[in-house]
Amino acid sequence: MTSAPTLLAVCASLKPAPERSEPSACRELLRAATDYLARVFPAIDTLDLRDARLPGFEGLLPETHYSPAVREAYAQTANASGLILSVPAYWGGVGSSFKAFVELMCGPSYDAYARSPFDSKPLVTLLVSSDPHSAEAGERQLDVILEAIGARQVAAPVVVPDPAAPGAAETAVKALIGSGAQLAQEVLRRGEMA
Repeated sequence: MTSAPTLLAVCASLKPAPERSEPSACRELLRAATDYLARVFPAIDTLDLRDARLPGFEGLLPETHYSPAVREAYAQTANASGLILSVPAYWGGVGSSFKAFVELMCGPSYDAYARSPFDSKPLVTLLVSSDPHSAEAGERQLDVILEAIGARQVAAPVVVPDPAAPGAAETAVKALIGSGAQLAQEVLRRGEMA
């Protein structure tokens, strides 16, 4: 961990393509919440998987991966004091970009959290779906994935079944700000104990 507590906001949405300008609910809701949180906890870094252009998982160790983008993403994840994850859900589950990110960051080791940069790391999650069924299934899958990598959620996930529904975006941003504040308090408390 770094000496000063930092949060890392990870956007796992790959849409729209970098050269296009359509908004992504995952990205916009995360940005709105972290912009607000940065007023009181300014040490928030961002890792946008769309811009990182990470390769697919090949069963390699992240620390020594041939891709500088993987090594950089791993260092950001490992050095963060806490994480804010924005995860899309489509077609009955979490988006493949998030699962690929987890696999790249954890590497090929299946020993209990042997190389997981998420092990015991506090985090909060935003799950943005395209429909209620995918939101429900995605939330269950997200719980299983986070348990498998050893991460520790400090608040209930913020789940958005339909970001276009009236009031859904505002409600999600407020909830993520509240969760993010809990995360910041946890990170600062842990820093004081270290």
